[in-house]
Amino acid sequence: MRLKPKLYMFVFMTDSFLWKEILFSNAPLEALHISFLKTVLDPFTILFHYLGSSLFFMALVSLIYLCVDRKIGIRMTLGLLIAGVVNGAFKALLTMPRPIGLPFPSELGLMEGSYGFPSGHVQTAVVLYGTLFLHIRIRWVRILTAFLILFMPISRMYAGLHFLGDTLGGFTLGILILFGLEFLFTKDPEILEPSFVGQTPNTGQAPDQKKLKSFVLFILAITVPSILLHDPSQPESTNRSWEQVISSAGALAGFGIGILYNKREGLDWKSVDSWIVFLIRVGVIILGILIFYLALGKILSSLFGENPVARYFKYGIVCYYIGHLAPILLKRIRGGIYLT
Repeated sequence: MRLKPKLYMFVFMTDSFLWKEILFSNAPLEALHISFLKTVLDPFTILFHYLGSSLFFMALVSLIYLCVDRKIGIRMTLGLLIAGVVNGAFKALLTMPRPIGLPFPSELGLMEGSYGFPSGHVQTAVVLYGTLFLHIRIRWVRILTAFLILFMPISRMYAGLHFLGDTLGGFTLGILILFGLEFLFTKDPEILEPSFVGQTPNTGQAPDQKKLKSFVLFILAITVPSILLHDPSQPESTNRSWEQVISSAGALAGFGIGILYNKREGLDWKSVDSWIVFLIRVGVIILGILIFYLALGKILSSLFGENPVARYFKYGIVCYYIGHLAPILLKRIRGGIYLT
């Protein structure tokens, strides 16, 4: 019985040391800065910072969705957006700070305004690149995606933007989301593209418009309330985290409604089979991002400032374009020869 207090004290001291000196300490971050590796790690860290940006991820999932494999693209997009909601909510609720007192972010020209735990770059990399690793069984793709997943935590710590604990948290949440969604998709493939086709007496199979409207209303009902999370009285870092939730919720609504309307119109397509088809599809993606993400974003910002409704709408419309309007546009160019 006398050993118990000592045992508890040992466990407490061990946990405290692990927490303060390893998981949430600057020491592991400083240890990564080995002088002879600087010429390699500096450019890779800057590159990986932008490989985790919303613009890059939007371009990536659009490319996979329209050019490589539609269903893998849907998996990746849903995973990305759910990860965004979860990550932003964790950051806003836990309010755990990023590393301070390190020169590395300013030296590399990298800055972040939201909270630190969990790392969004790491979490999203696990979900997106993990999906590619699981579903595209090409050797070089698997090697590349494994490298992207494993190096992302190192790059975030090397940049001085995340503690070891932040990256471990992001990695763990990413794994849970990745395999959780894989399990759901395996159990019920219709989650990816819900069916709303019903029987009619005269024409047989036909879209059930009431069911379609119910799906659309359900998507809006679970995403629109996210705009209420933004509160000017909260600290800026908290609102930045909630902004991530709002952006992801709006994008989820836009993309989800888009693929529902694809289902209604029977839109389907194969991977690109020529350079001209690839370039046309990529051109349509770039057009949408320029108009609906960059230009519309600038207009909304100039008119409304940082407005949660405008943010929700901006991400919703750009992802509706990617999910539905882009395939429609391709279908109407030269009789649909670029979307077959």
